[in-house]
Amino acid sequence: MSKISDLIEKHTEMRTNGINLIASENFLSSRVREALRSDLGGRYHSDWYGGSQYSIEIIKETENLANEVFSCRHAIVTSLAGNMCDLAVMFAFTKPGDSVAMLHFEAGGYPLGLTKFHRKLLPIPADPKTYEIKLDKAIDVLTSQEPPLIILGASYIPFPQPVKEITSAVGKKSVCVFDGSHVLGLIACSQFQNPLKEGAQILMGSTHKSLYGPQGGIVLTDSDEHYEAMKKMLDFDLEEGIGLVDNPHMNRIAALGLALEEIADDSNYGKCVIENAKALAVALDERGVPVRFKERGYTGSHQIFLDLNEEEAMKLCHSLETVGIYMDVASRMGTAEVTHLGMKKPDMDSIAGFISEVYEGNSSDGLRKSVSEFRDNFGR
Repeated sequence: MSKISDLIEKHTEMRTNGINLIASENFLSSRVREALRSDLGGRYHSDWYGGSQYSIEIIKETENLANEVFSCRHAIVTSLAGNMCDLAVMFAFTKPGDSVAMLHFEAGGYPLGLTKFHRKLLPIPADPKTYEIKLDKAIDVLTSQEPPLIILGASYIPFPQPVKEITSAVGKKSVCVFDGSHVLGLIACSQFQNPLKEGAQILMGSTHKSLYGPQGGIVLTDSDEHYEAMKKMLDFDLEEGIGLVDNPHMNRIAALGLALEEIADDSNYGKCVIENAKALAVALDERGVPVRFKERGYTGSHQIFLDLNEEEAMKLCHSLETVGIYMDVASRMGTAEVTHLGMKKPDMDSIAGFISEVYEGNSSDGLRKSVSEFRDNFGR
């Protein structure tokens, strides 16, 4: 066996025997994984190449599914990542030297490297402790500065944002985009705010977080104008030249299409994700593991935030890792994957029990075995 094959097997065994609470990951169904392994993985998608007719149909059908799931007029599924969606809106609606209004990373925003592309960050005023946008100050900044592009949404997003209020205030002076990378699965199930209905011209993001597709990106809009502008960046364009995408990885698009089929038939998923997040937060709090935002009901999304300093969060993250429980080092946990695996509110109590033992200093082999045995009750 090759070393790479051996590492793949070890990774698969580790992950399928563990509990994944990483907010930016999800479990892929067997159908989705089969699509990723298909012959499409080495093929193109344009009639420039013979033998591409089914690839072209797959793209059309996946975009039609996205339109249905998100109740919008246009979808683009060629983006290879949520990050590429951010770049696409930046290049489509700004020029070098322009400002882009976003939440600062310290306030939960996505750390897009705007200066690398000769743009400037215009921070949207927000509380770095709660990640809440300071609405009055934000409106003052956005209406006085009139940045050509506003990107709402966030990496840390326990609660909805004031999209309607901001888009109403700025009108058509700025293109307002919502980066829904973390909450697309909840939006698909009508369990979070719907940015397109609240005034955002574009909804975009990653397809592998609360939305349980493969890693990649998606763009959604009701606007013909904004759709055409984004296509120029994300389509195979021989007339004006290729932008950000040449080969969009057809196996990924087929896998996304299957995931969209699944979530269309799984309307209770989003509700269960949030119920599980609240249940896990309550159970952790009751066991003495400090959880933030209790006064607000802990969370309104799939994300839970522990009340730990940087050193404590890193220590807990890596201690949990030794028993097969995975989170990130930013004190953030998510319930999208465990919900997709079929776990319910009572299972959150069991998970909280494991976490509290580690928090109190127990990282024994016995606890790791208990975690693995618990995980065996759910999908592979």
